[in-house]
Amino acid sequence: MRAACLLPALLTALALAACGEEEPGAESAATPAATATTPAATATAEPAGGGGASPYIGSLSVDPGDGTLMIGTGLGLYRLERGARRAQRIDGTLQGPDGAGTISANLELLHVGSGELVASGHPQDGDLPEDLGLVRSQDRGDTWTPVSGLGEFDWHVLERSRGLLAAVPAGGAGLYVSKDEGATFSRGGVAPAPPDDLAIDPADPERWVAASAEGIASSSDGGATWRPREPVPGTQLAWAEPGALYRVDQGGMTWVSGDGGATWEQRGDAGGSPSTLDVGPEGALYLALPGAVVRRSADGGRTWKDVVTLD
Repeated sequence: MRAACLLPALLTALALAACGEEEPGAESAATPAATATTPAATATAEPAGGGGASPYIGSLSVDPGDGTLMIGTGLGLYRLERGARRAQRIDGTLQGPDGAGTISANLELLHVGSGELVASGHPQDGDLPEDLGLVRSQDRGDTWTPVSGLGEFDWHVLERSRGLLAAVPAGGAGLYVSKDEGATFSRGGVAPAPPDDLAIDPADPERWVAASAEGIASSSDGGATWRPREPVPGTQLAWAEPGALYRVDQGGMTWVSGDGGATWEQRGDAGGSPSTLDVGPEGALYLALPGAVVRRSADGGRTWKDVVTLD
């Protein structure tokens, strides 16, 4: 998955808040989870692009239960039901301890259960702080509650494996881990370069692969030490449950690795440079291309078909 705040120049003026560049200073952090709830937000029937510009898709996450695809963009959050041809724009509401507001655009998304999401980013309106820390939704993005770091952290990469949740701050190479569902984070290792994407073996939370502007590197000890693998910048990663690690490079070439990134087998051409990549519970791959296009591969990246184009 790709961080949702890396917007092209065309959309910079539309972004509601610029992403910070500082890593969290503390070695660990905790924020009590809020208990307040808010009424469910109303989703519009069709997505709106705003000023005719196509939304830049920075994050994709597939619901492991029903296959619903959540799409994070610079202009808003979208929900695509399985089998649907159009996505719905979602204006979620967040109730914090000292204020409330709308969160929709510029979210990094990660499913942690059926219908359950965690995210990080910035508010759209209201009296919320600039950085949302980690927030959680149990109704597919309609309402949200703080988990930790509200007003402190801006996580640009989120990944999980079993009971481990990993996070990378905006612009940083430091790796943070949580073993209590995001309530607290502790400082882990340091990636060779600020990661654009991160994948963790679903069967082994010690096996990590990071992609950055310097290429691909792998770790067998939870990010403590790293080994360079491929000098390929800007690739996107997704690790499927059966053990296949996928990557899609700039330009669209798709690859698969059965040994955690040590060796790669070429598959097919996705048709363009991806901004983010995710894998569903049945092993289907989803990626986003310029022009707000989402494509799907059901055969391990050999062939790709359009799923939806946001407008």
